[in-house]
Amino acid sequence: MSPNADATPNPTPSSPSLRTRFRRILIGGLLILAPLALTVFVLVQVFRWMDSIFAPLINRVLAKILQDDIHIPGLGLLLTFLLVLLLGWLSTNMVGRRVLRLFEALVRRIPVAKSIYGSTKGILEAVSHDQTEAFKRVVLVEYPKANIFAIGFVTGGARWGAVEDRFSDLLLVFVPTTPNPTSSFLLLVPQREAIDLPVSVEEGIRMVISGGILVAPLRLSAHPVPEPVPAPVAGR
Repeated sequence: MSPNADATPNPTPSSPSLRTRFRRILIGGLLILAPLALTVFVLVQVFRWMDSIFAPLINRVLAKILQDDIHIPGLGLLLTFLLVLLLGWLSTNMVGRRVLRLFEALVRRIPVAKSIYGSTKGILEAVSHDQTEAFKRVVLVEYPKANIFAIGFVTGGARWGAVEDRFSDLLLVFVPTTPNPTSSFLLLVPQREAIDLPVSVEEGIRMVISGGILVAPLRLSAHPVPEPVPAPVAGR
């Protein structure tokens, strides 16, 4: 009798049940439909909001010209777009910049308006900044305690050795939160304690926003050695 005669055959994997397949199909459809529906909803709301800025003024002008109450969707959006282009053009020449600085100085003298204007302008400048310029590379920092790491983005460096010796070589690391990266914080990390992660900045941002669902593959062989980040001299 052969030694393998009493061996039990390996059980064949059972196919997923109808309920399991239905759930997978339903989740797959939701993963496609939910982002698409949210994108359309946000775009529609932005269109309506921008169109409504000058809509009352346009409607009154059209009513006087045509002697009838009429609303043409999109005219308010077009006028808002032209106003944005005009302000952008003013910011590119000397006279326009002087006029805008005078306007900002006037707004900053108003108690409540200066806080709203300053915060909004700072957020828009940060968001509109090119990511390839704002973020130098992706790093891991040991935070908030030992053996626990957070993903961060190097934005610059600081050499504050005149303050204290251990501050002679620091990295400014922007650490975003999940899923809302705007509620983030800044860490000053010694360069020797920051671990470079061989992924692109875009891949690092996707990992943070997705909560780790989208994990980027590490490019260990093609990842270049990072160059030191230039830092301002202390006291300047």
